[in-house]
Amino acid sequence: MKNKLLLADDDKAFHGLITRLFEGRGWEVTTAEDGVSALEKISAGTPDVIVLDLNMPRMGGRELLAELRRNPCTAFVPVIIISGDSGPEEQAAEFNLGADDFVAKPFDASELTARIEGALRRARRMLSANPLTFLPGGPAIEDEAFSRIRAGGPLAFFYLDIDNFKAYNDNYGYLNGDGAIRLAARVLTEVQSGFAGEDIFVGHIGGDDFVLMCDPARAEEVASSIVLKFDAAAPGLYSPEDRVRGGIAARDRAGNERQYPLMSLTIAIATNENRTLEHYAKMADITAEIKKHLKGRPAGGGSAWLKDRRRD
Repeated sequence: MKNKLLLADDDKAFHGLITRLFEGRGWEVTTAEDGVSALEKISAGTPDVIVLDLNMPRMGGRELLAELRRNPCTAFVPVIIISGDSGPEEQAAEFNLGADDFVAKPFDASELTARIEGALRRARRMLSANPLTFLPGGPAIEDEAFSRIRAGGPLAFFYLDIDNFKAYNDNYGYLNGDGAIRLAARVLTEVQSGFAGEDIFVGHIGGDDFVLMCDPARAEEVASSIVLKFDAAAPGLYSPEDRVRGGIAARDRAGNERQYPLMSLTIAIATNENRTLEHYAKMADITAEIKKHLKGRPAGGGSAWLKDRRRD
């Protein structure tokens, strides 16, 4: 599905420039010559990004921006102002009205495309962010995966989940269960920050399931770092008695007494070193296979990771 851009500007030559620029990048572009026409076109279909000029007939950019922010359908659509009035006071006024970015005329085409595409990425991440961890959620994860696939560079895709999380959540309660999920998120973001200069993405699918994407050359080092950090921190979530016991003594669904080990991580890794990863679904399928294999390991041995080394 194409990204949709609406341009509101009374300069028809500018319409042609923006249309050529973004249609060449695979976008669908709609144009309007004033704020009233822009609102009419938006009512027919909400765009992904809105670019508008301040000075237009019938309804100017400021009035249009205010209307967009009042409308629930467009309240969170990224709006980029393009204008020759680029002084600090003018920019501050637009940001206060709810603009996401401001580009001064004349502008550089590469800067404009970067700002517009960046605004769209930020908006999608914000709207899909997990409310517990604030990490990018499902739509942003898929966008990132497909972006890396299209780029054609080296790619490692991690699927991570917390072992024995349900037993912990059932016995310690939902608030402490949320704490365990936040701990996993913190470990991942700390590892992400620790690899300065590396292009590492961390996302939260939901529940106790996470993803990470990085360069395969660093995958094993990243996985080992995650395991060390989580296994060092997880025991602190338990009572002293359970730490000494090495887990939780509880009944399973059949009513049988069972020993549930301390929480650990299972990390399944797919890479494009030996296989083609042409779709997000394929990465998910490969890591699901690896995860199933890892779940068969002896209980209580701590976190573990496994990297797919098979060839297509």
